[in-house]
Formats: sequence, structure tokens, C-alpha cells
Amino acid sequence: MILKPVVIPKDKRGEFYQSKYDHFKNLILWVVSISCIVEMTYFVSDCSAVMGFSEKTFLPRFAILPLLIIYLIAFRYVSSYKIMTVFSYIMVHACMLSVVWVGHYVKNVVNLRESFLLMTLMFLVIGIGSPRVMHLVFHSLMIGEMVLAYFYSGLTGIDTFISLNGAALVAVCAFEYIFEFAYAEQFNIQKKLEDISLHDQLTGAYNRTKLQMLCMEDTNELNYRNAGFILLDINDFKKINENFGHDTGDKIIKELYKGITICTRLDDVCIRMGGEQFLIIVPNQGLARTKEIGERIRKYVANAKDFPCTFKASVGVAIYKGGDYHVTINLADKALHFAKENDVDMVVAYEDM
Repeated sequence: MILKPVVIPKDKRGEFYQSKYDHFKNLILWVVSISCIVEMTYFVSDCSAVMGFSEKTFLPRFAILPLLIIYLIAFRYVSSYKIMTVFSYIMVHACMLSVVWVGHYVKNVVNLRESFLLMTLMFLVIGIGSPRVMHLVFHSLMIGEMVLAYFYSGLTGIDTFISLNGAALVAVCAFEYIFEFAYAEQFNIQKKLEDISLHDQLTGAYNRTKLQMLCMEDTNELNYRNAGFILLDINDFKKINENFGHDTGDKIIKELYKGITICTRLDDVCIRMGGEQFLIIVPNQGLARTKEIGERIRKYVANAKDFPCTFKASVGVAIYKGGDYHVTINLADKALHFAKENDVDMVVAYEDM
């Protein structure tokens, strides 16, 4: 095969289609907006045809304007590809229905054919930012609008009209099918590069880069207004490396991360800060719940039997309430050092110190 189909895992498809839409959304916006404006400017030719103001076609030509205004507002405030892609297709069909409406008063098959070809261009552009199955469904509805144009406008030559636009429909759908596989290949490569740059190669946990991705743009303030910070450290890790070797130390770190994933939720973020130290961010949780998760991890370490050697962990906890996240990390670090100095196998919250 010239183009090998690329499979996107089910759990990544939403992210894939959102990425595709985000990449092309500005192009889609411009094409939809310009096409709607072009359809309205055809009113000038209507006026030329009747040698005056064309009262009958004024409303059909400009009925698209309120919908276009709503579309532009939605584009600014709605980011979901599911909503905006469907809305974009609605705009195309609204333009088509407007053309069919005008065709009831202006019996001009040339204008109708040109308008439908313009709509095919809109379909082509919208399709590059939408799921191919969705595109096939919405584009196929054009056949019904061609039939509607034939009966409502009273035009002849519907067989030629449908065959020409039908061929364009098949060509566009074939293009969208091929394009989605091409973009999927790029998406997979991009995700692999992101994984390499975001994840610690030894454990698979996030690295420090993830912290900045959780922040508001150009700030050190997290997108969370309330989150628990759990700072975890293996006690006497240097001695473990000296007595059992660095390979054993690496195995312990990997097993520790495995234990953290067992004791935390999917929404929690685990970051390897360096060496044997991990930071777990627990979104939208108070002090009691954060301490409970920290205690669960500590007990897992104390009772685990799969580790190459026995060891203990100290846990420091602090609550993030906004501002620079470095401040909260420092507070959790103070609690961690307090735990090391007093019991070396305990959970200490800065707020309790």
C-alpha cells in the first residue's frame, strides 16, 4: 500500500480529533466566514437580474447572517471539536438551504451549481479538522439538498447536477480518508516525542517539565485552586546504592513508582523530582484526604515484599491554595525533613507543624 492505515488507540481518539481540529480551526473559521459572506454578496447579482431591489431574495440571502454571528461568538468561547465541528457543518448546510430557497425565485441552474461547488470547498476544509466518519455523514446530506433543489426550484437536468456534485463528494471523502491517516502518523510521532520529553525514562513518571504544563500561561501558578502536595523520599537511599549496587537502587525506584500508581487516582499527577524523590499532586483535595493518600503510600512501602531490599520512606504534605507552586513544594519539603529528623517513617503535614 502507498499509504498504510495508522491506528489511533480508543483512549487517544478524542485527543487526536481535538488536536486535528485545534490545528486547522482558524482555517475553518476563515473559510466558513468568507463562504457565508460570498453567499450574501450574490444578492447583488439578484438585483442586477431584476434591474432593481430583489425583495424576494433578500431574506433567503441574508438569513445566514444571524447564524454566522452566533458561530463567530461560539468559536471564541467553545473549544470542543465535537461542538464546533458539528456547528461548522451546520453552517455549510444553512448556506445550501439558503441557495435552494433563492432558487425558488431565481431559476438559474448555473448559480445553483456554482453555489453547491462552493459548499463542496467548505466541506473539504472543514473535513480536514473533523473525524472522517462525521464528515461522510454530513457531506452525504448534500444529496438530499440537491433533490430538494430540483423539486423546490423546479430545475431540469437533475441527473447531471447530482452526478457532478456526487463525483465531487466522493473525491472529497476519499481525500479526507487519506488525510486523516497522514495526520494520524504525524500525531503518533508527536505523542512519542512528547512522552520522551515529559516522562522519566527509568520509571515512566512525569519529570519536572510537567509542572510547567500544569501552570497558567507564562506563570508559576497552577490551574488548581486547591490541591494537595505530597513529597516522598526514600530514607538512606545512598546507603542502599552503596550496599546493594545502583541496579538495586533503580529497581527500588521503579517499584516505588509502581506502588505510588496503585495508591493514587487517575487524576493525581506523579512527578519524579530527581533521584529517589517524588512529588504527587492531588487535585481538589483537602489536608485530611492528602494525608490519607500519603499514609497509604507509606504503608505500601513499609509492607511491600517485592522490593529487592527493605527500606522506609518519609512523606511531607502541604496544601496548595494558589500562587507560585514553588512555595508549596518548599513547605512540603520542610515537612519531609521534619519527618526524617523525628521518625523517618511517618507522614507530616506542614499545616500540623
